[in-house]
Amino acid sequence: MKSAARLAVLVGLLGSLLGCRDEAAPVAEHSETPARLVLSMEVHPVANDGALFTGVVAARTESELGFRVAGEVIERRVDPGDRVKRDDVLLVLDVDDFELALRAARQRVRSADASVRQLQNDEKRYRQLADNGAVSRQAHDQLVTELRVAEANLASARADAAQVENRRGYSTLTADADGIITDVLADQGQVVAAGQVVARLAHSGAREAVINIPETQRGLAASQAQAFLFGQPDTPIAATLRELSAVADPVTRTYRARYVLDTSAEPLAIGSTVSIRLQDSERAPRLRVPLGALLNQGHGTGVWVIDGDSRVRFTPVEVERLGQEFAVLSAGLEDGQRVVALGAHLLHEGDAVKQLPEGKLAGSEAARSL
Repeated sequence: MKSAARLAVLVGLLGSLLGCRDEAAPVAEHSETPARLVLSMEVHPVANDGALFTGVVAARTESELGFRVAGEVIERRVDPGDRVKRDDVLLVLDVDDFELALRAARQRVRSADASVRQLQNDEKRYRQLADNGAVSRQAHDQLVTELRVAEANLASARADAAQVENRRGYSTLTADADGIITDVLADQGQVVAAGQVVARLAHSGAREAVINIPETQRGLAASQAQAFLFGQPDTPIAATLRELSAVADPVTRTYRARYVLDTSAEPLAIGSTVSIRLQDSERAPRLRVPLGALLNQGHGTGVWVIDGDSRVRFTPVEVERLGQEFAVLSAGLEDGQRVVALGAHLLHEGDAVKQLPEGKLAGSEAARSL
């Protein structure tokens, strides 16, 4: 009997405990999920937004220099990087052959001149004889004709001699302007042809940025442009389009563009790396968000926007491009909206959040990399 009584008491107690548990369960089921701590960020337009192209600094005027005559190079006086003045000697050809040709041309001039003098004296004598009737007028006229031919031969010989002398002068290649030698393509002992490029000269003065623009972005060439030298992203240089190729490169399918760089400082080094940023004034501003803010669960990419009641709302966005730490959005958000910056995959629609103080998500360098 005592065992039966004890069993009845235990069953009653167990029932009471189970009853209490069943009543407590609904309370836990309807309790509100505590707010999650999140790091948020207010979105703003991308600074220095626009298409970025990398090129090189070049002189506005460049000369490809060559000899006007063929010959053997016997002297080279410059190297790449040398600064030269106008009329400075760059390379010299062997002049032995030109000297011989000039000597022969001058001898022909002397011979022709002697013939003219002889015929002039004969013409005077024949004229007197013809006046006295000692010779016929026909003989005198024939001598006059021979004199005219001799005078023409003398003029031709003098022209030939002048041409040979000019060719001897062409054996010395000089700079056509002040500037910097960018390349020398001939050396001592090399035989070069007439017109062959043997040196390149970048003229002093304005500098330009030379870039190649894809055919899909050719329309941006005339938009507002800024230049940045490599390693100096905080020092923009005003750039103005001067020339845009009318025909695309057959291999790369890009258009070459040249921008005049507005700089009054020390002339920029030829060949140095430069970036040109082209900003389309008619395009809507782009916004940027951290990469950790993006979420894609199979229904498109979006971000969690934090509403005024500190609850999150999934908002679809259009991603234009990705950087190392940030993404640039072309649509979906408005300037000033606050989004969850990190941990987007841990949230659900309507979750309450508690915002931590906004940290430094990335430096200006990361923003500029976009």
